[in-house]
Amino acid sequence: MKKLVEVKQYVEVEIDETKFTEDFMKEFRNVFYNFHDIEDHIMHLAQLHCRGIVDNYSFIEGYGEAKEMGIKFNITDLETSII
Repeated sequence: MKKLVEVKQYVEVEIDETKFTEDFMKEFRNVFYNFHDIEDHIMHLAQLHCRGIVDNYSFIEGYGEAKEMGIKFNITDLETSII
């Protein structure tokens, strides 16, 4: 048997906005992704967390230690359904 399953995770992402200075944003764009606002970073961090790549205690490439950047994750809900 094979089924296609849709999984939706809802993750709350908290960051310390003061760490996302214009210098940080410019350097991040030069090395990683062409992100121009905080929301781009929040969405990126959320998907990394949902994929199990990072958590509240991780070193996150491009950001450093989650705790030092004020980055926190919290899964608030999870939905699954067979499509």
